[in-house]
Amino acid sequence: MSQLNNPSQWTTGGDAPTDKQKSFISTLAASKNASVDPDQLNKSEASAKINELKNQPTQNADASAGQPIQDPNTWSTGDDKATGKQMGYVAVMAKKAGESVPNEMGKTEASQKIEELKGKTGM
Repeated sequence: MSQLNNPSQWTTGGDAPTDKQKSFISTLAASKNASVDPDQLNKSEASAKINELKNQPTQNADASAGQPIQDPNTWSTGDDKATGKQMGYVAVMAKKAGESVPNEMGKTEASQKIEELKGKTGM
């Protein structure tokens, strides 16, 4: 088994979880109606908890994804074409908000549009 597949063997596995891990755990826990305090986990445990939560059925489809960890305006790839996931989120929320769906957006623009549409749709 590769070390990547075994977080308990990571050199930094005992360190505090990253902000991205904590954010992802919080989002997953909310969608699974699970009570998890990511601040009580280390990196290795956080990775295992993420895998555990990903494999549980979603209980709360209305759970919010939370705020972005970084300001999209500072992304080095912000001008790159938006990802498929971003465009998918924009399309679903724009339709729900009664807005037209843009054909193309950059990553930063898409992230900002998602935040705007979250406010309009409550998604």
